[in-house]
Amino acid sequence: MNILLLEPFYSGSHQQWAEGLQKHSKHNVQILSLPGRH
Repeated sequence: MNILLLEPFYSGSHQQWAEGLQKHSKHNVQILSLPGRH
C-alpha cells in the first residue's frame, strides 16, 4: 500500500512522528511537508 502523508508543520514532534511512521511501517510512506515555522 502506498501512503502519502501530508504534514503542514514538519518540525519537532511532528517530524519525529512522521519519520517514525515512515521507518517502521510495512507500507510505502511518502512525506509531503512544509517547514515548521510560526
